[in-house]
Amino acid sequence: MKNLYFAILLLLSPFFVLSQHLYEIDLNKIEKDVLPVKMTLSKVPQSDQVTYSFPATVPGTYDTQDFGRFVLSMNAKTADGKNLKVKKQGNNSFIISDAKKLKYLEYTLEDIMDRKVKKHPIFDPVATNFEEGKNFLFNNGGIFGFFEGEEADPIEIKIVKPSQLYGSTSLPQTLSNSGQQHFKANSYHQLIDCPIMFSVPDTAQFYVGNTKVTISVFDVNGVPRAKHFYEVLKRDMQAIDEFLPDLPVDNYTFIVYVDDLSEVGEAFTGKMGIIKKIKLALRFRSLGLGALEHGNSSTYYLADFGPSVPSSIIKELSLDNQLSGAAIHEFMHILTPLGLHSQHIGNFNYTNPVMCKHLWLYEGVTEYFANLIKYKGGVISPEEYLNEMGDKLVQGLDFPITEMSFTEMSSNVLEEKYHEHYGQVYQRGAVLAMLLDAEIQRLTSGKKSLIDVMLTLNARYGANKSFDESTFIAELVNEVHPDLQNFFTQYVEGKNQWQPNDQLNYIGITYHDSLQEQDMLSIFTDNDVKHKANGIGIEQVITNVGPNEWAGLKVGDIINISDYREAFEPNGVKLKEGELAKLRVKRGKEFVTLDIKAKYGLKTVKHALRWTGK
Repeated sequence: MKNLYFAILLLLSPFFVLSQHLYEIDLNKIEKDVLPVKMTLSKVPQSDQVTYSFPATVPGTYDTQDFGRFVLSMNAKTADGKNLKVKKQGNNSFIISDAKKLKYLEYTLEDIMDRKVKKHPIFDPVATNFEEGKNFLFNNGGIFGFFEGEEADPIEIKIVKPSQLYGSTSLPQTLSNSGQQHFKANSYHQLIDCPIMFSVPDTAQFYVGNTKVTISVFDVNGVPRAKHFYEVLKRDMQAIDEFLPDLPVDNYTFIVYVDDLSEVGEAFTGKMGIIKKIKLALRFRSLGLGALEHGNSSTYYLADFGPSVPSSIIKELSLDNQLSGAAIHEFMHILTPLGLHSQHIGNFNYTNPVMCKHLWLYEGVTEYFANLIKYKGGVISPEEYLNEMGDKLVQGLDFPITEMSFTEMSSNVLEEKYHEHYGQVYQRGAVLAMLLDAEIQRLTSGKKSLIDVMLTLNARYGANKSFDESTFIAELVNEVHPDLQNFFTQYVEGKNQWQPNDQLNYIGITYHDSLQEQDMLSIFTDNDVKHKANGIGIEQVITNVGPNEWAGLKVGDIINISDYREAFEPNGVKLKEGELAKLRVKRGKEFVTLDIKAKYGLKTVKHALRWTGK
C-alpha cells in the first residue's frame, strides 16, 4: 500500500511531472535544402556556461561523422527572445555563455547527401536528406544535438509536415494526423537509435513470429517498391524465424532510400568513353551503398543502376540483391550489439567515443549468423554457404595478424592505421565466429552452439543492461568450458594464425590449403595477364600468350570481366563441357567475338572449405 500511495502522489503532484526537452521542426519551412530547428529546454541550466553538441560518431558506424559540420547557424535565446553568446568549439560543440538565462535554441542544418566532403565522408545510410515536399531522411545524429551530461533526459519531438508525407520510424508516436506527427524518446540514446523517414507512403507490413515488420521505401523516381521488397525479404525473414526461438523486439522497421544511379549503370555497357568513366568514378568514389543497424530498425541506401547493366552482373547489382544481401545481417544485430553490448555502447560517448574491443562479436558473429541462417533456411545451398565462408577465409588471411590482434584493431578502429582493416570484421571476423561456433560444439559434445550461448547472454543483459567490456570473454567462456579460453587467447586477443581444421572437423567441414578438383578451366590460366581498372569496371589485358593457350587469344587482347562472366556463366550458371561461349574481346581498336568451347579439367584451388568426404 505504501508503494501504491507514493505512486498516486507522483501522478497528482506537478512537482513530479517529468520534464522533457522539446524539439520543433516545420518541414514546410525548408529553403534551398536548409532546415530550421527549434529546441526548448526542459529546465533552467545550473551553470553559466553549457555545451550543446552533435555526435562525433554514432554507434554501429566505427567511423567519424562530425555531424556538427552541417550546422549552418546556431542561436541561443532567452525567454524574451534576446540572443546569448555562442561560440563554436571544434567541429561539433557550441559553448553558450550566460546560460542560466537560456530558454531555447534556434539553428539551421544543411542535408548531408547533397554535400560531398573529402575528409570523413559520411556513409549514406547514416546521412540526412532534405527534399522539399518529397523526402526528409532523419538520421537523428545529423538533426538533433544534446546538452552534455543530459543524454539520459527524455525528449519530445513535434514535426509539422506536408499532408502527403508520412514519417516512418520505430520511435514511439504520441500524435499523428495529416499535418503533424509527434514522437517521444526516453533518452538521447533512443532518439539516435530510431531514424525517421518522411515520404509519400510506400509501405508493406508483415509479421515474423510475433514481431510486426514494416518496410518503408522512398524511390527518387517515384517507383513503388515496398510490396516487391516484401516478397524479396519474405524468405529471409522466415529463415530468421526458424533460426531464433523468439525475437527480442515487438516491432521492426526497414527504412529504404533508393537512388537513381542509371548513369553509373551505363558505364558497364562498354559504350561509354574513358573520360566520362573517370569523371563518374571520381564523382561516386565515396558512394555509400549499404545499410546501418538500429535497435528495432535499419536504414538502407540502395542504387537503381537501370537497364543498361549487362546480364552477367545484373544479379550482383540488382536492388533485390542489394537489399537481401544486407537485410539478414542488419536484422540480426538485434542480438548484438543492440541486445548484447558493453558499457561503451550502452553509455555511448558521442563527443569523445570509446570504441569497443569486441567487433568480433558485434560484426563478426552477426555476419556469420547471416550466412548460417541463409544456409539453414534453404535460401542458399550447402555449397554456396561453404563458398561464401571460404571466400571470407581467403580474404581474412590478409589481416595483418603479426601486427595487431583483432581486439586491438577493434579498440583503435577510429585511427587510420587500424581503420583500413575494419572491413575484416565481415571477413576474418565472420570466420572467427564460425570457428568459435564449431569449438563450442566440440567442447560441449554438441549440447551447445554459438547461438545458444548468445541467446543465454542476451537474456541476461538485453538492450538496457551492459556487460563489462573487460570480463565479457571470461563470462562467455564460463557458459561453455574452461578450455574455450584458449581459442580467444590464441586467435581473438592474440596474434596467432588460425588452424581451421582444429575446430571445423567436428562439424563435418574440412579446410584445404590446396586441392585439385574438376572444374571449368579459365582462358587466362596459361597466359600472362595484367589487371586494369578502367574508370568503372575491371579488365584483363593479355600481355603474353603461353604455349598451352587454347582459347584463341592474342597479345594485347582486352577482356572485360563482365563480358567474360556473361559468356562463360550466363545467368550465373557455368557452361557445360563443350558448350559454346561467345566472348567479346577488344583487339586493337575494334571488338571481335571469339567462339570458345568450355573446357573442364583439374584445377588447383587454394584455401578452400569442403564438406568432409566430398
